[in-house]
Amino acid sequence: LGHIGPFQGAVALTALALVLILGWEENYGEANEGDHESSSLYKQFVDGWKATVTDSTIWRIGLTQALSEGAMYTFVFMWVPTLLDTDPPGGVPTGCVFSSLMMAITMGGMMFPVFHGVVSKCMGRSGKSSELTASLTYALASACMAIPASCLSASSESSVCFTKILTSFVIVEFSVGLFNPVAGTLRSKYVPDNLQGGILNIFRLPLNAVVVAGTFATDVLPTYQVYWIVSGCFMAAAVLQSTLIISG
Repeated sequence: LGHIGPFQGAVALTALALVLILGWEENYGEANEGDHESSSLYKQFVDGWKATVTDSTIWRIGLTQALSEGAMYTFVFMWVPTLLDTDPPGGVPTGCVFSSLMMAITMGGMMFPVFHGVVSKCMGRSGKSSELTASLTYALASACMAIPASCLSASSESSVCFTKILTSFVIVEFSVGLFNPVAGTLRSKYVPDNLQGGILNIFRLPLNAVVVAGTFATDVLPTYQVYWIVSGCFMAAAVLQSTLIISG
């Protein structure tokens, strides 16, 4: 089957999953049995939209996470061609690099309680440790994406550039492992549980807009400029997140 074998296998497994779930009953989440209307998709969307426009903390949380996730997905599209373009001696072991990035995400998730605990001690009893943790994490990701942007825009030896860029990629994936749990913490803190589905779907629009713009930019802009854009998205998320520390 060659290189496309895993993808063909994924199609077969997806079809099997569809067959298995066809018999499942829909979980409407109604408070009372048969109360489908109060939990319909339309009503969730309307209630979620009302809550978003009336509460600035909700749209700040949603927009922050849309910016950070959109930047992350854009980076996912770029890391392989970027490393291949550096043309290091012996080529790029993409499988090993991918494994390293996944390990970095895992390590970031494992280190989150430690990092959050340190921030909590520094913040004292202000109750804003999660917000500061998120801001610092987004700022770290922004700094990491500035490394390939500056390196690719300058005339550097390919081997030196490869090492710097690969290191920055590992650290940015580590930050992804950090901001996944803190994002969930902030959603549970600011977004009402019964409206989370509708509200999160609302912010899929700006998230997808960032991803589409980022992937389109890879076709029309030099690579280093796209990394500056990705870095800017992470920094915008950090700044927007920091407003929750000040205003709550």
